[in-house]
Amino acid sequence: MALLVSGRFRLLYGSLPVVVAVLAIRYLLHEMIGIGEIATFGEIGSVITGVTLILGFMLAGVLADYKESERLPAVVAGALSGIANTLGAALEVKDLESGESRRRVASFAGVVVDWLYGRVDDATMWAAHTDVSRIVTDAERSGIGTHYVGRLLTVNGELTSTLSRIAVIRNTSFIQSGYVLMTFLVAVLQLSLVVVTFPSAVMSWLAPAVLSLAYAYLLLLVRDLDNPFGHGENDGAGSGADVDISPVTRAAQSLAQLRV
Repeated sequence: MALLVSGRFRLLYGSLPVVVAVLAIRYLLHEMIGIGEIATFGEIGSVITGVTLILGFMLAGVLADYKESERLPAVVAGALSGIANTLGAALEVKDLESGESRRRVASFAGVVVDWLYGRVDDATMWAAHTDVSRIVTDAERSGIGTHYVGRLLTVNGELTSTLSRIAVIRNTSFIQSGYVLMTFLVAVLQLSLVVVTFPSAVMSWLAPAVLSLAYAYLLLLVRDLDNPFGHGENDGAGSGADVDISPVTRAAQSLAQLRV
């Protein structure tokens, strides 16, 4: 639970140094050096508008992949369980031993979990996946029904395409040039908050702190949402923006009981 709470607040903790830096430089310029009015809050309105637009565009883009990613773990879990259960039924109908084939599926499920947590790389996962096709071939040679073979091939194809989609989402960033512009505009806004003046003494510190925190947080949030399968990042702690992969872990644990 403590690890989960820490993950949820990680972006907030990461934004605080930016707020501290903005306020510290602002204090140095206005209170120590005595620099007077440079720009009013109304004059930096165009900067705020530009930053808001690019952040909104980038956030909408990464959220589209994020919403798709939320359903992918359930698809993987269903495919793994479906292959194991179909193999068991097909072989048992022919009075053949199904334990070994199902244990091989369980072994691959364990590799998938390790892959999602970043403990093995893509090449290792795909190398392990080739055994699933061999399992289907071995079962067909054992004489199982053709309808079972067709079902196994269909489910394995769905599993392959889903794992490929997860790999693409995890390894591909959303519009790199957009990230460059977004980071630049947020930096310009943070610098603007250092020099902007307000008629109220309270708002001259409260407003820059709140705006600096909000835009720094949104910048980190967009980057975090861009990889909803970052469970192995941050020393294995992941982040609060990672999608729930518990369906895959539960399926792997259930299948692992067959290996005992």
